[in-house]
Amino acid sequence: MSSPTSAMVLLTDFGLSDPFVGVMKGVLLGRAPGVPVVDLTHGIAPQDVRQAAFALLEAVPYFPEGSLFVCVVDPGVGSGRRILWARGDRHQFLAPDNGLLSWVGRRERLRELRAVTRSALFLKPLSRTFHGRDVFAPVAAALARGAAPESLGPRVPSLKRLAFPAPRRAGGKVRGEILAIDRFGNAITSLTPRDLPPRARLRHRGVALGPLRTHYAQARAGGLVALTGSSGHVELSVRGGSFARVAGARVGDPIEGVTHGR
Repeated sequence: MSSPTSAMVLLTDFGLSDPFVGVMKGVLLGRAPGVPVVDLTHGIAPQDVRQAAFALLEAVPYFPEGSLFVCVVDPGVGSGRRILWARGDRHQFLAPDNGLLSWVGRRERLRELRAVTRSALFLKPLSRTFHGRDVFAPVAAALARGAAPESLGPRVPSLKRLAFPAPRRAGGKVRGEILAIDRFGNAITSLTPRDLPPRARLRHRGVALGPLRTHYAQARAGGLVALTGSSGHVELSVRGGSFARVAGARVGDPIEGVTHGR
């Protein structure tokens, strides 16, 4: 038997205009009544595995031990791609083997990986396009009811990985990139304050944002500001506005921290 599941946490790119999320929840509630179901987000951009990996990375520390993250951002649904179960130090994960789980290891070590192959757990008939309903939800419910992970399928030695953009340093500068843009238009970068050189000023596309601040109100209304966001990463923002709109920022844009005076 597996350890008790404190919650089943859903992370998908399904949005809320279609019944997909509700149907998944119906399967979970029918097969694992009494186990809380939490929506982390269903607003991941369609098929954006990288955005999903970052959302999972940022959310995991705030969930209780024993939470099971059910992650369905799955461009390869219906193909030969694997579905993985992973045991971390404090949590469990179900996700396609497409890189979605590659960054969460920065938060907690993934101690065990298994390919989910036991078809007896799946809903029948099995859709080739909705594994969230027919595979992920019933497997998650089985785990929540205490099914042993060994019953899911064989252990596997590794998973597919997305490279996390490491800081690049040269000549008193450090370069990173925009990892995500939130609903408010803030650009969340791959850099943390520890990555920046002393007295650094941030630049995006050659436009200076000044030194790192601690809160939005340190900028004038409508002004650009760089600060440490709630994720612990450097964010590029506009006070009272959207940095993405004002600066034309996109995920993947380069940014740099430059020692003042250079």
